Amino acid sequence: MNRSIEQQASRWVLATVTATRSDGTVDIDTPRGPVTYVRRLKSYTSPVVGDVVKVDINSAGNWVVVGALA
Repeated sequence: MNRSIEQQASRWVLATVTATRSDGTVDIDTPRGPVTYVRRLKSYTSPVVGDVVKVDINSAGNWVVVGALA
């Protein structure tokens, strides 16, 4: 694979919510360690500590919580 394409690729991970806020962000624990103030999608309306969530990460290092797993 071309290295420049690989570096620009987005990826996703599973994480656990460790804190919720009313500003649309949550803290999560990932396999890479904790991440704070991660923005969540509007469709993930009721985050709860302990939720297992899908998180997308882009090549610039931005994180977004897509939603909880059923």
